[in-house]
Amino acid sequence: MISVSIPGWGDLVIEYLVIDFNGTCAFDGKLKEGVKEMLEKVSRYIKVFIITADSYDNVDNETNIIGFKVLNVKKENSGNEKAKIVKELGPEKVVAIGNGANDALMLREAALGIGVIGEEGCANALIKEADIVVKSIIDAFNIILHEERIVATLRD
Repeated sequence: MISVSIPGWGDLVIEYLVIDFNGTCAFDGKLKEGVKEMLEKVSRYIKVFIITADSYDNVDNETNIIGFKVLNVKKENSGNEKAKIVKELGPEKVVAIGNGANDALMLREAALGIGVIGEEGCANALIKEADIVVKSIIDAFNIILHEERIVATLRD
């Protein structure tokens, strides 16, 4: 569990990470360098759920590399399905990370939403819903692992 008190924001008690795969953890369907190791570090504190609509139809190949369970959602209406998973976990206990328009609803639902501007860019719809926007997935993991960075970014 990760617990942090943010002046002017409130208390966050995070138990789950819900993270998009393609565009966030992977680029062109291939896992980005350093992601597996960072997922392992984060998973020491919170439970990780990797979610994908499997845009490149190869997540099964990459799942073996990751070593984490990947939840597949339908390509049609994937944004609502991702948000539903956050709701089922208890939004107040979730940090969500994504980059695409279909990740915007899950960021809106989550207690903390982190948008990643990666190689594919980042959808404007997602940026509007994000609490924090970073330039890489590694930066997003480091924000989670160093609570003082969350405070520094979000405090009044």
